Amino acid sequence: MADRGDQQASTRDHDRHENRHLLAQSSGRAFGGALLFALPLLMTMEIWSLALSVPRYRLALLMVATVVLVVFLSQHFGAGTSSVGWPGYLADAGVAFVMAAVAAVLVLGVLAVIEPLRNWQDALSITSLALLPAAVGASFARSQLGAGGRRTPTTTYGGELLLMAAGAVVFAANIAPTEEVVLLAAEIDPWHPVALVLLCLVLMHGFVYWVGFRGQESAAGGVLRSFLTLTVVGYVIALTVSAYLLWTFGRFDGAGAAMAVTEAVVLALPASLGAAAARLIL
Repeated sequence: MADRGDQQASTRDHDRHENRHLLAQSSGRAFGGALLFALPLLMTMEIWSLALSVPRYRLALLMVATVVLVVFLSQHFGAGTSSVGWPGYLADAGVAFVMAAVAAVLVLGVLAVIEPLRNWQDALSITSLALLPAAVGASFARSQLGAGGRRTPTTTYGGELLLMAAGAVVFAANIAPTEEVVLLAAEIDPWHPVALVLLCLVLMHGFVYWVGFRGQESAAGGVLRSFLTLTVVGYVIALTVSAYLLWTFGRFDGAGAAMAVTEAVVLALPASLGAAAARLIL
């Protein structure tokens, strides 16, 4: 009986050690993913000033949207280190958020952009804006870049749309705060937005179905059906993400409807490419 008890205790100790090892490993991946996805935004000067001028309710809405997106990413493409079910999904998302925050604060602190101990309110505002791509990157890295412990993605139509939204967020969030989007929208001719939309649709469809990237898909159900149900819908998602981010950062303030639409179409170019690239990992 004593030998059996010792064996059970040894097994429990081994399991605890293995769980700690997996958690540390996946947390490290989350930290690396947050840096890879958010570093361009962390080193963008406009984000430092915008974070202090954006209305607090917009920051709050952005945080809520980020939480919802990362939780559902964890549900569909989680790291597999937590138990299945909402407690496990929330735990996965929590680790992604913690490591994203650590990465953002570390980089911004070392660059002397923020002083968390002396001026924590400004530091919190700047970090909050950086958490969107950082948390998405951390969630992606935990689930998709690891050598093991990965759950099989839920390849539903909703899952594909969610992944496209995440890809659009990562690409668009790093560009939306910059002045270039507004400048480009102000200088282009009226026909350019139409050309941009067509270009985005061609690039999105080509990246996923034609050019032979790793993860290339077949046009299940026919070319027209896949174009309408995935490429066109994916572009609408990218355009919506672009418009929301531009509104959050105040780029629509004082702009007319035509200018706002043009800005969203300009930002949708990188956003749609991010959506297409994200589908290749599904």
